[in-house]
Amino acid sequence: MKQIAKEQMMMQSLDIVIGKYEDDCDISGWEAYVGCKLQMPIDGSFASINEVYICKEEIQKRFIFVGLGKKAKITRKKLREAIGKAVKGRKEEVAVLVDSFAQDVFPCEQVAYDIVFMNDYARYVATKVGKEKEECKDVTLLIDQDMSKVSEQAKIVVEAINHAREWGNLPANYMTPNDFVEAAKEVAKLDGVTLEILDKAELSKLGAGAILGVNRGSYHGAYLLTLSYMNGKEKEIHALVGKGLTFDSGGYNVKTGSYMLGMKYDMCGGANALAAFEAIAKSKQEVNVIAVIAVTENRIGPDGYTCDEVLTSLSGKTIEIKNTDAEGRLILCDALTYAQQKKATKIIDLATLTGACVNALGANYTGAFTNSEKFLRSLEEGCKETGEKTWYMPLDEDFENQVCESDVADMTNCVIGASAGASLAAAFLKQFINEGVEWIHLDIAGTSDTTSEKAYACKGATGAMIESIVAYMRKQ
Repeated sequence: MKQIAKEQMMMQSLDIVIGKYEDDCDISGWEAYVGCKLQMPIDGSFASINEVYICKEEIQKRFIFVGLGKKAKITRKKLREAIGKAVKGRKEEVAVLVDSFAQDVFPCEQVAYDIVFMNDYARYVATKVGKEKEECKDVTLLIDQDMSKVSEQAKIVVEAINHAREWGNLPANYMTPNDFVEAAKEVAKLDGVTLEILDKAELSKLGAGAILGVNRGSYHGAYLLTLSYMNGKEKEIHALVGKGLTFDSGGYNVKTGSYMLGMKYDMCGGANALAAFEAIAKSKQEVNVIAVIAVTENRIGPDGYTCDEVLTSLSGKTIEIKNTDAEGRLILCDALTYAQQKKATKIIDLATLTGACVNALGANYTGAFTNSEKFLRSLEEGCKETGEKTWYMPLDEDFENQVCESDVADMTNCVIGASAGASLAAAFLKQFINEGVEWIHLDIAGTSDTTSEKAYACKGATGAMIESIVAYMRKQ
């Protein structure tokens, strides 16, 4: 990110992006920077793009006007979408006139953050196998105030989010459990970060039978990764727990038809937990946080686990298997137990857990379940900053009672024939939360990836909830 004073903009060989509100008719301020009178009307309707070419003193410049709609209807999310549309797909570096987006609607610091963030988010393109990664073009802020601090923070967060998107977008044979371990090792190179890697042999010694059961059909290993960053002195320990299923065939309850497509994204909960941890550590937040990520595959093999088996989890609780495609909650329950063994008292888990959550909430809302409404409200304050949407989903004794109905074990991993699958999955996870520990479960099955290209972002993994978690942690 670069920054230059507004008065110098005509001397730079950069395309200039300018925000235009629909109900702002005064363009005299822009004309002063453009250097001449505009002879054409500029459309201010939301997300419209108008390009104006001007030659002055042998300098040819392109001005890109992006419509922001009416001031009364603009939100931070819409502001970001407009910025993203203005820069996405452009091969050249651009400069953005910060004041034109801020005006009397948003603080300049927030707009500067959003410009830097969306420049990198919107311009990200998934790397094709065998091709060199496309580096994101930089952005220049046109503003007289020093925006270096907010720009640096935006860079840290969006870089972490794009890492999560890259990990999620990689094909499953290029993002195996071993590859995920290597990604965690890279994050562990940050100052103040330590990494513990538990492999199959060590998990067996610990008695982590749930994750090991899921792993039995896979050629690749199973891992429980714990990254630690302790910079909060006497503060309590937060844990980010992630589901890192690098591929999910469904096991012997095999996914049929097109349902197996896109299962490389089943590790997005783990990727997003790792990326959120990365951003927190890199920005040197004064918190104590660990990321505990369960990593394996769910495949069919000679020793693959089957229905009617009973697995003994790390907690010692036994689980009757009713559906081998309800595997995410199995690897998560051991990760949740381990996070509490590491003394975490506040836990946020992220998982592409249930299709039922997608059916209930669609692709724009993350399902949120909790045993502490106060804890969830604190996280939602972070969501208000970022514009990410969550929906508080029901979780009570009725769901817990259904989960705990088994003749041969403490519980079942799937309640056959029941509705409200997202709540039942959350009720299963709740059985592994100790008394006094505050916990939030985020079902990102609908928000973790998108199959359609958007005007402000490419299709693929989205990095859902990373920025909101970072915003929440910043206030702790």
